Amino acid sequence: MHQASFHSDNLDPALEDDRRFSLWYEKVEALTCCVDITRFDDRPFSGFLRWSDFQDVHVTRFGGTFGRIRRSRSAISRGPDDDFCLVFHRGAGTLRVDQSNREANLASGGAFLGTNGMPADMSSDAPFAWTTLTVSRERLAALVGQADDLLARPLDPQRPAVAHLRRYIESVVKLSRAPHDPQLDAHIRTTLLDLIALVLGARGDAAQIATTRGLRASRINDIIAEIDRSFMSAGFSAANVARHLGLSTRYVQDLLQETGQSFTERLLERRLQQARHMLTSEQGDRLKISEIALACGFGEVSYFNQRFRGRFGVTPTECRRDSSRRRSISDRGPRALCNRLEHDPEKWRPVFRKRSCSNKELERDDDSKKSHHALGFAPADGGDIVAG
Repeated sequence: MHQASFHSDNLDPALEDDRRFSLWYEKVEALTCCVDITRFDDRPFSGFLRWSDFQDVHVTRFGGTFGRIRRSRSAISRGPDDDFCLVFHRGAGTLRVDQSNREANLASGGAFLGTNGMPADMSSDAPFAWTTLTVSRERLAALVGQADDLLARPLDPQRPAVAHLRRYIESVVKLSRAPHDPQLDAHIRTTLLDLIALVLGARGDAAQIATTRGLRASRINDIIAEIDRSFMSAGFSAANVARHLGLSTRYVQDLLQETGQSFTERLLERRLQQARHMLTSEQGDRLKISEIALACGFGEVSYFNQRFRGRFGVTPTECRRDSSRRRSISDRGPRALCNRLEHDPEKWRPVFRKRSCSNKELERDDDSKKSHHALGFAPADGGDIVAG
């Protein structure tokens, strides 16, 4: 498992645009498919890439102030591979695609299948932004026959399988996988392969497996995403999720039960975790505990107090008090002092204590400061020692 992310904003802003683009592009080409990129002449350079791999399956979010991207024959010679790429267009303009003697125009939200093994030309009148799912030719051929017949043919973004795959890829791209979880990686890879098989029209056993496994996993992901979006609403329920996703309430509950947590348990945990975050943050200090409870979706403060103590072993009041005490200690510690010294060093003076030593030791000390032990620092205009 590997994961990488880099943005042009992280490059030295003092560099010329051409140099910044060159440095950024070197990283892109070393990590992903080799392509020829043409920038917009009338716009400052900006580019981003976020990449994750799951063995023979890769997910990438990519974009920038580019008007044209080509997989030319010279680019193919620099980085030869024959992988398939399912591309979801996320930019504002129309994406024009030319590959395998076919041309297609995609509006924002559109998708198409391409391959790195053949020359391709893509252009847009707006900055590029796309998400891609890259699968080895050998792996995709085992799932979908004659995939080459689908090259550069627009896919219907309204099809349920396409919509499910798009949402799932977006959630995978955002996922931070640290520490490494091999089980999770294997599950993600399987789900991505199942969904791309459905999108591209798998038949027979492959289609049956993908439907029962990949689609269910994707729907579970959609349900969890809905909980993350709406858990702070007091009236939020499984019925709300079911209506939004076009499913039955019972099916929503059954799917989540497969994860080992019921809908009610997952919703409660999400609310409690958010409440603890607010109670332990400096921003949350300005809110009453009752306000935090209501903001996290709890209708009654007494119920919130009961559930919070049952989950974390302390009351909300104790949690806030302990957190405030820890922050207070941290504010007086060496790190806080270093920050203040760095911010305005002239306002602080070192404070030394005479070190006990023999006359011979003193004779060996060329620098008189060596015979003193630093106690800490105090304000230059007088005051107590802050830290040692």
